[in-house]
Amino acid sequence: MTLSRLERRLRELEGHLGRLGAWRDDRAVTLPDWTFQAPGRPGVSLQEGQPWPEGPGTLQDQPVRLRCDWTVTPDWEGLPLELLLDVGGEALLTASLDGEVAYRGGLNPYHRRAPLTPSARAGQRLSIEIEAVPRGLFGSPVPRPHLERARVCAPQPQVGALLDDLTVTAAAVRTLGRGALEGGHDLAGQGYGAEIAARLLNLTDEVVGALAWPSGATGHLARLHDMGGGEAFTQGIWSLPRELPAAAPLSPELAARADEARTRLRAGLAHLRAEYPPRGQLALTGHAHLDLGWLWPVHETRRKGVRTLNTVAELMDRYPDFTFNQSSAQLYAWIEQDDPELFKKITRRVAEGRFEPVGGMWVEPDCQMSGGEALARHLLYGQGYFREKFGRTCEVAWLPDTFGFTPALPQLLAQGGVTGFFTTKLNWNEETRFPHDLFLWEGLDGTRIPAHSLNNPGGSRPGLGGYNGDIQPSDLLGTWKNFSGKAAPGWNEQAPVSLFTFGYGDGGGGPSAPMLEAYDLLRDFPGLPALHMTRVDDLFRQLPQEGLPVWAGELYLQLHRGTLTSQARVKHLNRQAEHRLLEAEALCALSGAQAQPELAELWKTTLLNQFHDILPGSSIHEVYGDTVPELEGVAARAAELARSCWTPEADTWTVANPLPWPRPLSVLLPDDAGHLTADDAPLPAQAVEGGLLVHAPEVLVPALGTLTLRRSDVATPAPLPTPVEVRQDAGSTVLDNGLLRAEIGGDGTLRRLSDLRAGREVLGPQGHVLRAYPDLPYAWDAWDVARDVGAAHTEVLDGPCTVRVVEDGPLRGTVEVTRTWRESRVTQTFRLCAGMERLEVTLDLDWQERHTLLRAESDLNVRTHEAWAETALGAQPRPTHRNTPDDAAHFEISAHRWMDLSEPGYGVSLLNGGRYGHSVRGGLLALSVVRGPMWPDPQADLGAHHLTYALYPHAGDWRAARTPAQALDLNSPLLAHAGHLALRPAPQLGGLPLMPSALKRSEDGRGLILRVYEPAGQRGEATVDLAGYAGARRVNLLEDALPGEPGDRLEGGVLHLQVRPFEVISLRLELEDTP
Repeated sequence: MTLSRLERRLRELEGHLGRLGAWRDDRAVTLPDWTFQAPGRPGVSLQEGQPWPEGPGTLQDQPVRLRCDWTVTPDWEGLPLELLLDVGGEALLTASLDGEVAYRGGLNPYHRRAPLTPSARAGQRLSIEIEAVPRGLFGSPVPRPHLERARVCAPQPQVGALLDDLTVTAAAVRTLGRGALEGGHDLAGQGYGAEIAARLLNLTDEVVGALAWPSGATGHLARLHDMGGGEAFTQGIWSLPRELPAAAPLSPELAARADEARTRLRAGLAHLRAEYPPRGQLALTGHAHLDLGWLWPVHETRRKGVRTLNTVAELMDRYPDFTFNQSSAQLYAWIEQDDPELFKKITRRVAEGRFEPVGGMWVEPDCQMSGGEALARHLLYGQGYFREKFGRTCEVAWLPDTFGFTPALPQLLAQGGVTGFFTTKLNWNEETRFPHDLFLWEGLDGTRIPAHSLNNPGGSRPGLGGYNGDIQPSDLLGTWKNFSGKAAPGWNEQAPVSLFTFGYGDGGGGPSAPMLEAYDLLRDFPGLPALHMTRVDDLFRQLPQEGLPVWAGELYLQLHRGTLTSQARVKHLNRQAEHRLLEAEALCALSGAQAQPELAELWKTTLLNQFHDILPGSSIHEVYGDTVPELEGVAARAAELARSCWTPEADTWTVANPLPWPRPLSVLLPDDAGHLTADDAPLPAQAVEGGLLVHAPEVLVPALGTLTLRRSDVATPAPLPTPVEVRQDAGSTVLDNGLLRAEIGGDGTLRRLSDLRAGREVLGPQGHVLRAYPDLPYAWDAWDVARDVGAAHTEVLDGPCTVRVVEDGPLRGTVEVTRTWRESRVTQTFRLCAGMERLEVTLDLDWQERHTLLRAESDLNVRTHEAWAETALGAQPRPTHRNTPDDAAHFEISAHRWMDLSEPGYGVSLLNGGRYGHSVRGGLLALSVVRGPMWPDPQADLGAHHLTYALYPHAGDWRAARTPAQALDLNSPLLAHAGHLALRPAPQLGGLPLMPSALKRSEDGRGLILRVYEPAGQRGEATVDLAGYAGARRVNLLEDALPGEPGDRLEGGVLHLQVRPFEVISLRLELEDTP
């Protein structure tokens, strides 16, 4: 059979199907006399075919309501009833018969029909209530919404079942036949795809030919037109007859004939199945990927969740094999609040094992920028919710759409009770193909976790593919063909199997009845993969554990790199929220303040805004209208909770150090703080912009402790450290503290940075500059950075500017550079303190540019082929060259608070207080500051931005220089407030240097949790002094007790821990005064 003959025969079959479709419904009646009510307005009448009434409130975000009542007439007695509705936008339908809810679910382009009852009774009263928004599933506005279709139908079940089977069989013919005939490639992989297709066509010809379907003219055209199945016949006709007779119901004889035809089709398929058995195996799970914020605001997501999961609940009532998974504890919490009855249904289905909570996280977060402790909280609060509500711990991390994954994740997942990892996003790579879809993912510390991906090419319908699968032959066979893991040696005697997710997603919607009807036929179809429904956890338990390839380190997505910088204000606020929460938790835990419930809620607000389209900056403007004030509120409230730990005391200021190592005293107090002493010794101070700087590098604030400052009535001279000198030198302005010397040119650029201790220049010929790049990616505006962004047409911001000495020592010197560039105003401030080993730079922008990327670039006088960058709870190497296609693909990379270039004996770290996008090539290290994409938010990045970053030259490499501690110091400065702060003794760290992740009250309130991690890839013994504590034991992220590690021991009140590289350790500290 040739391809052209295949297509001709398929068109003939599809013509028969189109005609048969007109008999899917036996009869239909239009529902008249709807009531339409917009928010704040009285109800008005609306009929099928009419537009929504226009007026204030009609086309806003708030939903409108439509209502209609209809009484079953005697001629509908005993008939099945379905609603067929298209109301002009996405909607929630609630239909009741005699006051009992008969159907509740979503309405959208993929869910138009709602079955009500298999047998109506005359006199039954049908009441319909619809909540609708004039938007599509993807948030696009419906410009002129209409009540397009509003009908009650009596479906013809025999015809519908036959039509569904024939339609799926035709799709199988197309998939198997075209795969074999187009270019000779056989999708079935057995060399007989075309042969199966021909046999299937012969079978369908036989079935359709035996139908002897009615051909009489009376009512024929009316049925094709009125029943919605004849559009292919009537579309484009100049005019139709004005007077059309009513469409006659199908006779019992013809209904029986349709039933016989279906029986014949199924018998023929069974015969073919024996000759051409299924090839491969797919385990299916229903899925409705719902972005909690993207092309719609979060409040609309809550409605989408109610619509989608009500649809799922309805389908579960009708299809007993149907299983479904849903991630994100946040979504369940909303359902619990917004639709308690639906939540009860979900709870029952979870108990049955058919509705499966997956992921174990609060949301599906971004996994490149979310801090390590934030990822731990996603698991703590997510798994905690699922345990509390459903008695289950999720076993599989469900992150199908996240834009890359930190190498810290395997360890965190394992410590959060998760034993498997699922994504599909790596199939989106631009430059090189990710080589595995079944593998062991090895994290920074060596933890390995089984990982699985599916690659569904889609093709059955527009908008489907990947995790949004359809139970159609092209999706199923394509997914099996693409599954390279079927060749893994670890399957042994077990048949290989891949996961397959089905359902409309991104904007919700979920699985549909046609998908589940297709499953019934395709589960054991000739030449296609065998299908069965599964739970995700069960499927992962079947995956082989031995013989799998190992992928070590980051799962870098070669796409969507611009999300590391887009909506830069949100990036800064995310960092602020994370650090303010950690500070508040530590101080509340040590002071005894009972703030943990409120802090948990603040964390959950932060975690919601780390969703993988919100934090990355790829959502609409309205999303950030919520996110920005929410994160500002989190940071402010966390700071207030920390401040509340202080108690009033006259003439006293207390400085708190929330970090576990002593730090030099440097705090900004109000102008009227007066003359201050510490331990009766006077302290040096300098009036600066914003207050009084108290800066004494030789005075240390204890680790996780406090230093009390007293006001003195006597102005006793305080010993000064080596002062900062600010001077003019040959047209440049110089800052010099005896350790570092910075030279700011008349053009406002940092021309030189000299390390006076090492006797070397830190910067190369290009110095440190702000550089603007054209930034117009070929697609995905807010998501991507153009690969050739650095190629041409760049512009250094070195034009006319004002250079002003703001502070001239002795404790701090500050030089401010102000310029107008195009339509933006840029203020860059260079700051050097006495005794400080880093040059701090602040940027204050009024950004008014579009499609422009601004970077802060440092030409470092360091030669190395490898840079290091902080990731969540650790660090990872980055290439500084473009040797391979994979190296070249890393042209924009993520780093958290620092990135470093070091050669043996010397290096330079770039620290930052609120950005994530970086690039490095050779010695040129750049921090991406701000962008200006236009879609999906035309106002993205406009307005005010604030950022602090620093250059930190150092002897040795970043490990010896304790770069992670310097970066944490920049992000979490000392806290100082008027009054007294009483803290219990804090656990003191010693031995192998560890970094803090959290110090918090335990979830049960009866202890403290200290979480630390090894930041430098070193192995050794660390100690924790437990003075003031009744004991300590290792726990996981969920605060479940763990057995001690070999070599751990307690000696004289000191806990000795054996620590492996990049290990995360959580300790539960028992309080001596806990009853």
